[in-house]
Amino acid sequence: MQLGKNLFLRLPKMKKVSRFLLIFFVLLSLPDFTSFGSDNLFKYQWALKNNGNFMVNKNILEVSYKPVFFDALVSDTMFFADKNIMNFYYSASDTSKILASHEGIDTKWEEGFNLFKSVPYGRDIVIAVIDTGIDITHPDLKDSIWVNVDEIANNGIDDDANGYIDDVYGYNFNKGNANVMPESLLEVHGTHAAGIISGSHVNGGVYGLAYDEHIKIMPLKVLDANENGYMASVIDAITYAKNNGAMICNISLGTYSYDASIDEAIRDNSDMLFIVSAGNGMNFVGYSLDERDVYPAKLNLDNVISVSNIAFDGKRYVSANYGSYVDVFAPGTYILSTTPYGTYAYLTGTSMSAPFVSALCAMIYSRFPNVPISSYKNIIINTSTPIESLLGLSKSNGIINVYEALKIASTF
Repeated sequence: MQLGKNLFLRLPKMKKVSRFLLIFFVLLSLPDFTSFGSDNLFKYQWALKNNGNFMVNKNILEVSYKPVFFDALVSDTMFFADKNIMNFYYSASDTSKILASHEGIDTKWEEGFNLFKSVPYGRDIVIAVIDTGIDITHPDLKDSIWVNVDEIANNGIDDDANGYIDDVYGYNFNKGNANVMPESLLEVHGTHAAGIISGSHVNGGVYGLAYDEHIKIMPLKVLDANENGYMASVIDAITYAKNNGAMICNISLGTYSYDASIDEAIRDNSDMLFIVSAGNGMNFVGYSLDERDVYPAKLNLDNVISVSNIAFDGKRYVSANYGSYVDVFAPGTYILSTTPYGTYAYLTGTSMSAPFVSALCAMIYSRFPNVPISSYKNIIINTSTPIESLLGLSKSNGIINVYEALKIASTF
């Protein structure tokens, strides 16, 4: 494919969002455990603290199969699941039909967040989420959104003379306007990523890894309502992010063909970090990036961290790509986070894994300013928790460890 201004790209997933995002209602009984702070949804965020009680029951998936989103008053028994993907986990002789989590398969976030908060100072950092747009009014996100203080909203004037009109909360490079909001409830991808990074912790919703007054999210919309777009929009978004102070770009999308423009844009911004999803294979089956391509995940650069998806049972998720171009695994299966119009949902994919690493990098940057950008990738790889089932599937052979990464960062 000839790549350039008219390059077509999409999220590295199934062609239709409804075939990939986990938007089906399931009833489960889940034992409780002590929540962190005040949030009543914390106990469902296995990626932060996994006590082995999180589970999915295939029998229930087979009898309860209708789309639904739940609000902030969600009961303790509401979940989302995808019956098609679940079929990969079971054989004909399987009688239990239970996919259970394994205690300790998590990011060691509690210990890490306590260390993060123990540092009495913070450096401001902006994370550009280059995606489908973000619900900037969501109760869990509204305090974490970057604001262009030099721009006046809705006056039709480029007040700060940066080339973009009314870009108070970022920009929509797909449609060429300042509207970064999702167009429908199903346009959840960017909002979900933002919640993983910086959900507010304070209103009974979800915990984002890096919620902090010094860490802000810059919404940069490059995909349309069908999650299609062009590489030229991604390049423009990267340039905008750099010119407006972002230090990290979360890019949970990709193309299957090499494009020199994205390679050049990332190389030219070596003082920024690019956290990218490794991709979700073909037809629910992940493949090795040593054999097939996904870009920018396959750009083996010091400032690119390629992230794949580990499930709560400690195994690579069936659709997650792997191989020597993948740097690390992070949670990406049944991840609870924010979705448009004040809702929440469980989604699955490497697109959910990348924001965990973006958040961890932001935590390092904010609290440990002596760490050079060139060291972030090695810190995250070398401090990962080894997982036997991931041996040989990435450079790290394991899952990110927030606590160990911050502890090493504190020694610089």
